[in-house]
This record gives sequence, C-alpha cells and structure tokens, in this order.
Amino acid sequence: MSTQAADASRALSGPGLAALGALLVQPWREMQRLPPLSWLQPEPAVVLLHADGSRSLWLGDRRREGATPAQCAAARFVAVEVPADETLECSVPLPPLPEADRAEAVALAVRAISPFDAAELVWGWRATPQGAVALMTTRQAVQARLDAAALGLDALPEVWALDRGARPVVLQGFGESARHRLAVRGRRLGGLLLVSALLLAIAVLLTPTLQLRLRALQAQAAYDQAQQRLAPVLAQREALAQAQAQQGALHEQMQARVEPLAVLDLLTQAVPSDSFVQRLQLQGDKLMLTGQTPNTAALMNRLSAEPLLRDVRSPAAATRGMTAGRENFILEMNLQPQALRPAASAVEPAPAAAPLAAATSASAVAVAASAAASAAASAASAREPR
Repeated sequence: MSTQAADASRALSGPGLAALGALLVQPWREMQRLPPLSWLQPEPAVVLLHADGSRSLWLGDRRREGATPAQCAAARFVAVEVPADETLECSVPLPPLPEADRAEAVALAVRAISPFDAAELVWGWRATPQGAVALMTTRQAVQARLDAAALGLDALPEVWALDRGARPVVLQGFGESARHRLAVRGRRLGGLLLVSALLLAIAVLLTPTLQLRLRALQAQAAYDQAQQRLAPVLAQREALAQAQAQQGALHEQMQARVEPLAVLDLLTQAVPSDSFVQRLQLQGDKLMLTGQTPNTAALMNRLSAEPLLRDVRSPAAATRGMTAGRENFILEMNLQPQALRPAASAVEPAPAAAPLAAATSASAVAVAASAAASAAASAASAREPR
C-alpha cells in the first residue's frame, strides 16, 4: 500500500513540476516574439510558390510586400502552397498550455476530427489567442503539388497552406526541419550575444568600483610597506617621546624639590644677630619660625623686606620671655619659588661649590652658637635671686 502511494505521489508530483517549469519558461518564449527581443529569433526568408504560379517572400508569419524577383531568388528556403480548396481547416479551442502540451492536444484533436486515413493524413497548425487552427489534407494532394512545381531541388521543400486569414500554416513532415534548425541556431547565437552584452554592461558598471578597490588595496599594501620600512624610525621616535616625558617628569620633580640648605642660608641672612630661631618648620612653601628677639615688630619688618619672603604674619601675639628685653615670637610666612630651589652655584663643578658649602656651614654654626648663648642667658637669669 505504501509503495503504491509513493508511486502515485511521484506520478502526480513529476508532471506537476514539469508543467510548472514549462509554464515558467513559456512567458519568456512569448516575450521573445516582442519587437525589442524579436531579433533573438531570426526568421529566415522563405519564398512561397503559390498554386497560381506566383511567388511571394515571407519572413516568418509576415509577408514582405513588393519583393523583387531577385530577392525571391536569393531566399534560402522554398515552400510550395497547397490551395485552400484542397485543405480542411478547423479551430481547436485550448486553455493556456505549454507549447509541447499544446502540440499534443492539437494532434489529439486532429486525429479525432480528421476525415482522412491516418496513413494519408498531412496536417499542420498554428497558435491563436483562442487556442489553435489546424489545416488538414492528404499526402496525395501534397505530392501532386510538389510534382506540379517541378523545382528540381536537392532538398525537399516545405509545404504550406494559408488559413482564412491568409496566414501561413506549415504542414508537417517535409522540409521545414532545416529552417527550424537554423532558427534554433540563430536563437542560441542571439541569446549568447545578449548574455555577452549583459556581461559586458556589468563589467563596464563594475570596472570603476573594481579600480577603486584595486587602488585601495595597492594603497594599503604601500602603507604596510612604509610601516615596515619606518618601523625602526617610529621606534626611535617612541623612545624619544618616552625620554622627553621622563625628562619632563624629572624636571617637575626637581622644580618641586625643597633645598633645606638654601632656606637656612636665607634665614641666616634675614634674621638679625640679636635674634635667634629655636624652631623651624618648613611645609611646601610655607615657613613657620619660633624663637626670641628684642623686637618682634622690627623682625617682621625686616623679614618682609626680603624679596624672597612674602606674607609675613604672626598667628599669635608675642610674649615677653624669661630673659630681660626679649620676646617670644611665632611667625609664619611664604617663600618665593626661588627660595626653595638650590642655588645656581650648587650645580657648578665641585671647586665652585666649596665656598657655598663653607658659608652654609658657618651659618649653621652661627645659629647654633646663638641658640647656646640664649640657653646660657636663660640659665643665668634663673639663678638670680628673686
């Protein structure tokens, strides 16, 4: 049962697909008959010998009016007419069908309505909007017309008959196959030329894009080669940039570095000899001094006069010290940036830096001696009787 169902399914699907393919191809074949594409189906010239002895030149289904005898003689194919009174014409209504199915349907209708014997039947047909038109005659009548023409040709001529509309119908089984083969070759050649023209048009359209693409690839390849050639130079440039960055960072660090000896040297020159500093606190550019002096106001004026010191102030009031004639002071001030940096002589060679080191040592000794004298005076005043 399953095998029979499968066979039935294949029997139904196979013709259905074939018919579908034929239906899809049929519009293209019909389009080839339109004027823009009719050149794909070249129609060879055929000279038709009429029953009355006249001649006419035909290009497919179209009669060429005013054809000269020379043009008729130059025609490659010859056809002999069977007159209308020797043929039987019948119309076959058909639904839209592929060309092969239509031919089978017309053949079946002709065999059904033909009054002639099957062995003597000669017929032909042409498609119409309603279906087809078939013309039938006997082989004896056709042979009589061929004998009457007495063409003396090597190849068998075609046999035509004209329907009521004076349109040619080719009777099958004679010399029409040669013209059909030539038409097929012409269609193939025309299709090949059309495909070639389309490919050429596509190539013309794509050529600028492909050229731009090729130029882009060449530019990318040249850029990569340049990158390879310049890799050592770029590496050196990167190293130089890193060195410059390190130099800048080092310079900033050197600018932010505080030189205690420079600050001590400044204070040694700014603080008078009758005053001494007991405590020094340096935080950034802010300096705080604690010590003793005969006159705190005079000391502040003197410190304010120094160009490297600014904003001299006293956060607390001065108090009288234990030693007679001295005041305990607390002063705050800001240092100019030049005061926080090493002296210019500090970066000179060693012999030039020696005097600065000696001066710094002397200043330090002076500050220490002042502190010791102050301590001794305080002790002496403490031993005096009250």
